[in-house]
Amino acid sequence: MDNRRAPRFLTLLCVLSLIGGLHSIKTDIDLLRSADDFNTEEIAFNLNIEGDGDLPTFVQKATESLIDLWLIQKEQALWMTLTSIALAIVLLIGVLMMYRLNKKGFILYSISNLLLVIIPFIYYFNNTIGQLIIAFQFFFTGMFIFMYATQLKYMNGGIQES
Repeated sequence: MDNRRAPRFLTLLCVLSLIGGLHSIKTDIDLLRSADDFNTEEIAFNLNIEGDGDLPTFVQKATESLIDLWLIQKEQALWMTLTSIALAIVLLIGVLMMYRLNKKGFILYSISNLLLVIIPFIYYFNNTIGQLIIAFQFFFTGMFIFMYATQLKYMNGGIQES
């Protein structure tokens, strides 16, 4: 009988990654369902802010960037959303493999997570809000890959409990 158990930190990482992966899938499914629900003219009208000072100008530019991001998401290809769902499923499989102390899960997790960041980078790079979102995602992706890498010593027969 195999008595190996994932350390607490690895378990915590796996739980957080499962939550993130499931949330990603849910968000993509919601996007597929509501692709035609965007009323961009109404959003642009309601968020249009004119001003003389620096703050209103900043808000105006941020608003325009947000509207551009919504337009891009509305017009994004169906295959891109389906690819994101598939990569999130691969990510979840990798997390479950790592929880079972299998190092191959780390490879699956890392590659699928990096691809989940690269795909939006290709489509949203010219947008300020998109760049901020991608930078945020890249930071957390790198952080989680690093934290999982610190746990590789426990995978594939690394720990034994009596």
